[in-house]
Amino acid sequence: MTLTIPTSSPLHLLPPKNNEAPPLKSSYYNPPPNIVDYTNNPTVFGQILRGELPCRTYHESTNLLAFQDKYPKAPLHALIIPKQYLPTINSLSRLNLELIKEMQSMSLALIQEQQPEAYATGDYITCFHVPPFNSVDHLHMHVLAPISEMGFLGRMKYWCGMRWCVSGEDVLGRVEEGLGANPFVC
Repeated sequence: MTLTIPTSSPLHLLPPKNNEAPPLKSSYYNPPPNIVDYTNNPTVFGQILRGELPCRTYHESTNLLAFQDKYPKAPLHALIIPKQYLPTINSLSRLNLELIKEMQSMSLALIQEQQPEAYATGDYITCFHVPPFNSVDHLHMHVLAPISEMGFLGRMKYWCGMRWCVSGEDVLGRVEEGLGANPFVC
């Protein structure tokens, strides 16, 4: 049996690997907000948003896309990206407060849907990597659950409060207070 990836929509699901179950929700395409032009996004996430690369989509809203990380470090390892190109958490200001709230809300809904036990016990992480430790220069929140099933090195990479990683809650709190999202920038 041959699986073909549909190209009628800019966003589409990858076929499941081996016997892996696909995400619970399939994607449907929402056009980008009026202020967004995907052609100005030079990153791999720009290619995903333009439909040039496939992804396994969990959720999508007008402003955000949540999809499976290419190299998952936990049973649930999603990335939530804004459709608007913002390079890193250093780009965030109080003007982005609603976007950050939406990212945090989507992350918690995703954990509750995909890993309900981890959600109930707080066995999860939502975080952003801090430049120069980010892998893609397009703002993205990592959503990992359950963290108790992650290996030591995986936990180190997503250890919030270290120089390289800030929790989603901390970013939201700092921006709400009018501070920069990155606590490591003077």
